[in-house]
Amino acid sequence: MAESKKKTGFFGKFLNVLSGRPEENSSEPETQSLFSSSSKKEPVDLSFVKNFTASGGKFLYCEEEKDAYEFLAQIAKESHLNSIFCNESNLQSILQKAGIRVLADDVKSADAFCSSCEYLISFNGGIMITANQTMGNKLNDLPETFITVARTSQIVENLRSGLTGIRNKYSGNIPSQITTIKGPIKASAPEEAGGSTCNKEVYLLLLEDQL
Repeated sequence: MAESKKKTGFFGKFLNVLSGRPEENSSEPETQSLFSSSSKKEPVDLSFVKNFTASGGKFLYCEEEKDAYEFLAQIAKESHLNSIFCNESNLQSILQKAGIRVLADDVKSADAFCSSCEYLISFNGGIMITANQTMGNKLNDLPETFITVARTSQIVENLRSGLTGIRNKYSGNIPSQITTIKGPIKASAPEEAGGSTCNKEVYLLLLEDQL
């Protein structure tokens, strides 16, 4: 998949480390310091991205909103998606600006599923979703390509933080089917999983909150 223009800031450095290329105008020690064992506790955003991609998830950072349009258009082209199901109006707008046909009432006819999420869990790289996103459908009944659009502020340290956030957000009307999904690669040990592996192509578009 083609890369977007040069990214700046923390995520830009991280993506350059992932790709194996040093960031422009930065020295090698600065890049290596992101993974230094002598540094302080790893930031939750860095930990999330590392764990998510390690599970086979496909991470796309959107510095600007137009990056999301470009990435979605690329995903649709490369995965041969003729239509994407989405019933969230704000995401429908983003998909339409990407030139994608949106289905809002027939998930079984769609080639992909797009939704928001509740939280992104740092310690295991999981995407926390509920019946609010899946509309009560089982994951196995959804299309094989799963696209999540999230904001940087949704990254939390662990499952407890996510569940606490859900309880506070919905205040006595907690949605059902709370689960976390990851990419298709299984953890080497059961205790490392901490979430449901998803036998689907899982994309995450992470947008900055100020967009």
